[in-house]
Amino acid sequence: KNLDHPRFADCGTITITATEEGGHHEIACLKFEGMGLDKKDFFGKSDPFYELGKQNPDGTFTTVYRSETIEGTLCPRWRQHEINVKRLCGGKAEQPILFSCYDHDDDGSHDFIGYFITTLAQLRDRANASTTVFDLINPKKAQKKKEYTNSGQVKMAECRVEKTYSFLDYIMGGLQLNCTVAIDFTGSNGDPQTPRSLHYIGAPEGNHYQQTWQAIGQIIQDYDADKLFPAFGFGAALPPHGQVSFEFALNGNADNPLCAGVTGVMEAYKNALLNVGLSGPTNCAPMMRCVSKLAILAAQSRTAHNYYVLLILTDGQFTDIYDCIGAIVEASDYPMSIIIIGVGCADFTDMERLDADKKALQFNGRKASRDIVQFVPFKKYTHSISMLPGAVLAELPRQVEEYYRKRRITPKSTQHVAE
Repeated sequence: KNLDHPRFADCGTITITATEEGGHHEIACLKFEGMGLDKKDFFGKSDPFYELGKQNPDGTFTTVYRSETIEGTLCPRWRQHEINVKRLCGGKAEQPILFSCYDHDDDGSHDFIGYFITTLAQLRDRANASTTVFDLINPKKAQKKKEYTNSGQVKMAECRVEKTYSFLDYIMGGLQLNCTVAIDFTGSNGDPQTPRSLHYIGAPEGNHYQQTWQAIGQIIQDYDADKLFPAFGFGAALPPHGQVSFEFALNGNADNPLCAGVTGVMEAYKNALLNVGLSGPTNCAPMMRCVSKLAILAAQSRTAHNYYVLLILTDGQFTDIYDCIGAIVEASDYPMSIIIIGVGCADFTDMERLDADKKALQFNGRKASRDIVQFVPFKKYTHSISMLPGAVLAELPRQVEEYYRKRRITPKSTQHVAE
């Protein structure tokens, strides 16, 4: 299809290719190592990375994975990665896979080192062979040099194909999503009695906190059999002495903070606004650790029965951000996810940092075992509330799948723990 622009005549074309993919839910765990790669940098060695290409019906290849770059070496050891078999080869073990190796350049003009073509069946069959290597071929160099052999070699260090289960598989197997709601009661929200306050409850459509919970709660309650939600507030001064709490029950019952359904949480929220004082600071690590205690207990059963979701609604960045990072890193080992929704127009830069999509969080030298945080700014969806649940819950299925897959825990309707 031609791309059109009102001011420019030729904007190029875009081609969309669709294929029907077969195969079961499987992932390939692959690890490659380079040996004696061509030197491409004049003042140093090379900075190699590789790409895997899936073959299209017309014989061309589409890149489906790019590795990290290993700087200053001709013998890189790339880290193991996982890729869906459907994405890699359409679920067909005999379908060609293109391995292409490059020397990374900052300007994007990466230097081609060489390639080879293989199949998943070939990789899998040779998985136990310690000497399985592939020659990297650079066609231009091969044409120029009669004694050319290769531009380096690639060793297959590991190849495993494992069956995986989808989020829906776990839900159908009886998995319960236990959602805990935590709402920001700090003073920066403004006096709830004034229309400018983020907690003002006089608006017909509800304030942003109410709109957010209504939209998210209506979706997530369908994955919770009893539809009872633990609901808390943080950053409020509690009667009678004004002591600040960072995990108080919205319904006033510390022994039983459960609220019945979406409306139950809303009623408890409105009553809390009438009985507590807005204070601060915005400390949220206590709430994270409160829920992670439940996730720790759930992990001990080694079954896919209970997964915990902490939904935090806040108007600003966390004051205890480093303590939060520590709590998140700890929680990443357990069946738990954290969803943070930024309400209002504050600077949420640090929240983006917690949503570690590009770089894993670290705390005191320990790296998070997986990404469990999703941050969404409410203001992006002020005029399209119906789009908010999709953005908020976008990463949750993958996080659930990743937790159980790493621990080889299958849905309850199949086998308890994979052999």
